[in-house]
Amino acid sequence: MKKTLFLLSIACLFLLTGCKGLSYMKKHSGEIRYQATPDPVAMMDDKVVVKFTGAIPKKYFAKNVAMFVQPVFSWDGGRIPLEPMTLKGENVEGEGTKISYTTGGRFTYTDLIDYKPGMETGIVTLAPVGYKTDMTDVETKFADEIVEKRGGKMFNEVLICEGVNTTSALVDIRGNISIAPINYNKKQGVVETADIYFPNGLSKLDWNFEMNRKFDTKNGLEDLKQVMLQNGLPKQVTITGWASPEGEETNNVGVSKGRADVATEQFQRVFKETLDAMAKRAKVKAQDLDYYKYNLQKEVMMTTRAAGEDWVHFVLMVEEADEIQDKHAIVNIVETQQNLIKREQMIKNMANTYSVIADEIFPSLRRAQIALYYSEARKNDQDLARQASINPSKLSFDELMYAAYINYSYPTKLKYYKWATENHSNEWAAWNNAGAVSLYLGDYDEADRYLNVARELNPHNPDVLNNTGLLYMAKKEYPIAKKYFEEAKKQGSADADANIPILSLKQGDYEEAEKTLKTSTCSFNLAFAQLMNDETSTAIRTLDCCLDQNADVYYLRAVAYARMGDKANALKNLKESVAQNYEYKSRAQTDVEFRAYWEDKEFKTIVQLYTEE
Repeated sequence: MKKTLFLLSIACLFLLTGCKGLSYMKKHSGEIRYQATPDPVAMMDDKVVVKFTGAIPKKYFAKNVAMFVQPVFSWDGGRIPLEPMTLKGENVEGEGTKISYTTGGRFTYTDLIDYKPGMETGIVTLAPVGYKTDMTDVETKFADEIVEKRGGKMFNEVLICEGVNTTSALVDIRGNISIAPINYNKKQGVVETADIYFPNGLSKLDWNFEMNRKFDTKNGLEDLKQVMLQNGLPKQVTITGWASPEGEETNNVGVSKGRADVATEQFQRVFKETLDAMAKRAKVKAQDLDYYKYNLQKEVMMTTRAAGEDWVHFVLMVEEADEIQDKHAIVNIVETQQNLIKREQMIKNMANTYSVIADEIFPSLRRAQIALYYSEARKNDQDLARQASINPSKLSFDELMYAAYINYSYPTKLKYYKWATENHSNEWAAWNNAGAVSLYLGDYDEADRYLNVARELNPHNPDVLNNTGLLYMAKKEYPIAKKYFEEAKKQGSADADANIPILSLKQGDYEEAEKTLKTSTCSFNLAFAQLMNDETSTAIRTLDCCLDQNADVYYLRAVAYARMGDKANALKNLKESVAQNYEYKSRAQTDVEFRAYWEDKEFKTIVQLYTEE
């Protein structure tokens, strides 16, 4: 009898446990531990990646219960139920992750949604629904259906995480566009040139100056005399004075004028000696000497010009200098930063590179040049720019391409390249360059149109292939972009080699990106990869040596300092960033990287937006 009562008691207890299993799970649902990874969730390639883990305690998950898990992403602009998943007890069949009653268990949830502006302050919540069953329900997609159709119980809502980290969007995806080589030869028609060099900031002639000794400039002037004696007098003589692009611009204009005057005086001496030698060779009588020399020299057109800071030759020399790293960054500063003071300071900010520029390039730009033309002289840069803006039809194809190349304004470059495609439609370089500049300006439809024609005209050209890779990367068609980059690299494109790591950055493979970016020292994307790999101090050092200290660099450095908890440096860099780019004010207000400072008075002052009253 006692044995029978004992068995009945066990049976009743089992029934009671079965009946109370779901209610118990609801009552104790707070014992489940959730952890977003990362917290807050992050954006990756214009997608919000929601990932979290759940830890279920021992003796919690009833054997005959299934749990419908459907997170919800909510923000001021809307609410999106995410993809559901199912957890199931030991005795439940069907799809789902099995959880042991005795030992408990862990599960991982992952889903992604398209990012929309405003999601930065969104939240991920979860209200599981449990239901007793012997087979999981995988057809039902929403929690309320489980409650209604399966008698489910909705557990208490829990907050998984707050905010979306959008730092991944800071990666610089512009990459290195490839501009076709310029075939315009400025020295066509020039038989001989002679340069005279000057110390920094001076225009006084010194034949013992090291640069003049190095290039034997004194004998270079004598060579001009020999050229004129052998070939006759030139049609045109152009004397140009330049200054290196450093120091105050107005002072450099005066310096370049002084150098041109010195060169003019020296050429006049050589020219007089040449005329005297010609007269002696022609055995001109003394009474006819002046008339003879007058008739010779009146046929020669002589022009003297003070060109000021020589940014054009500076760019060309930087591009040709093998010892200078980050050439594209330097050229980008010259082309995009119109404020000369800021431009010079940005170049100075990279100590190692600037020392090479100061030692190897600037001395060659502090000069005056004498050029003899025996055929029609080429237009100078100013004349080319003026003609291209007024009437480009007056320029040859090579002249127009060169005018676009030396112009610092990308919209103007595109204007010239577009005109070239319309009037020289068989020239692949025009289509390629128009596509490259369209890419830089973010007009991907136009870039696609131009590059399609360029590929038809020159399908295996490395510049065209690299630019096409950039186009597909902008379209987020990464496998195709990689194919074009790799083919361009095979064809010898250094630009493609530099662009391949950006694919890794966009796809979140920061370790691989950092490996391939190691040679691009002092680059923004290297610092970005280091930051995303949690090498925060290293990222800051890389940002500090970036040549172009622009708003993007300051903002990323502010993020890095914020991660380190260094408020003073975080806000200092944020302030400089928003001073250069007003749009960063809006971003910082909702950027979870600065969450710790959202209520800080100084932070609020920095990011305060101007509003109309």
